[in-house]
Amino acid sequence: MEPGMPMVFNVRRAFVYPLGVLLVLLGTLAAICVVQGQPAIKIGLLGFIMLLLGALLANSLSRRLLVDRDWIVLHRLGQTKTLRFSDITAVESLTLRKRVFLTLCAGDEFIILSNAYSRFAELVGLLLSRVPAHSISDDARSMAVAPPVRYGDIVSCWLAIALVLVILWHQLFIGG
Repeated sequence: MEPGMPMVFNVRRAFVYPLGVLLVLLGTLAAICVVQGQPAIKIGLLGFIMLLLGALLANSLSRRLLVDRDWIVLHRLGQTKTLRFSDITAVESLTLRKRVFLTLCAGDEFIILSNAYSRFAELVGLLLSRVPAHSISDDARSMAVAPPVRYGDIVSCWLAIALVLVILWHQLFIGG
């Protein structure tokens, strides 16, 4: 990192890439259903699922965290939040089955981060080194020693891809 340049953290690409593949496969399946004259409810349900996955993909691709010496900026789809490290009054963490939520509070403003970000251990270490020491909860300190890595979302996405491939094969070769 160059001096004065903020560090950038994004959602792990190991999740974003298969999510994009899943969306393309569902689009292919929907197109095949239209060509085969499948019931409208089936096509509508596929469209609804694609809409939800598209929103998740867009949100995941747009989510970017910039960490500078004095501040943190969270960019999300249509939103930007900025906190100065010196203003942060509380840093809390919550761990639920290997999913970590880290909350940075500065008065009425807050940012919630999860371990969906790449280099999460580095991110936590960096954040805790820059916020006022008295604002860090014991839970956040203990989590920072060894932040859990969550692979469940990635595995679920690949399983969904496998399922959609089986459905595509069935639609094409057995007839839907």
